[in-house]
Amino acid sequence: MIVVDDCSSDDTPEVCAQIPGIRYVRLTINRGLANARNVGIAESSSEFITFLDDDDLRLPGSLDKQLRAISADEGIALCYGQALIGDSRRQLPTGEIYPLDCPQGDIFWDLLENNFIPVPSVLARKSSLLKEGCFNTNLELIEDWDMWLRLSERYQVAVVAEPVAIYRKAVAESGQMCSNSAALCKQALRVQQMALDRPRAQASASTKRRYVRRKFCDRAYEILMTEATNSIHEGNTESARANILDAFRFRPFRTVVSGRVLWLLSGLR
Repeated sequence: MIVVDDCSSDDTPEVCAQIPGIRYVRLTINRGLANARNVGIAESSSEFITFLDDDDLRLPGSLDKQLRAISADEGIALCYGQALIGDSRRQLPTGEIYPLDCPQGDIFWDLLENNFIPVPSVLARKSSLLKEGCFNTNLELIEDWDMWLRLSERYQVAVVAEPVAIYRKAVAESGQMCSNSAALCKQALRVQQMALDRPRAQASASTKRRYVRRKFCDRAYEILMTEATNSIHEGNTESARANILDAFRFRPFRTVVSGRVLWLLSGLR
């Protein structure tokens, strides 16, 4: 187990020193998630790598099952599974499972519509990660989706269709980077466009590219409008206005004609 400490200010060094079998790597400059993951990959001597952020958990026995699945074929670069969604305070399962459906094999076009691969559920082949240049350090967010898209463009993907991890649910109070829906949607739009500019997508029909773009924008619109509704219920009108404006950028006509947006706007008076 390799612990990459990305300039933490807590007792991580002391905790790691007390646990046998941990290789502790302390970074002197915080350069973000992608860089930290890449450092872990470089430090590893294993053929397969899994990623576990400090607020997520792995379920017992899950790695053995995934190792058998990914070892079955050298053309498989990645194996993923479902994640139990944990509450933001204690990581206890809420009853939610993501994703409900787990495509496998050639998942490139499915994955272009939406990132359904939870980071803590992934077991990846190190050689494939290296061939793809590892994680993109120019991305502050959604670096995982970018990596999975690049892998799925060229390789097969295996699935263990059961929960293999607990993923902590992001809320504004949790302080997670993924709790800012607007920032996530904007960065995700950029990541999707990068994938659409790659050879496999460019070789396909333009109608197919437009379809996945539309599906993503529809999803982003729904996420932002839901956030706006929640903000109104919480009395946070500033956040609601910001989310409605961002939703408008993704789906202008739909935002204007929606009965929901009229209700939301009336709630902002």
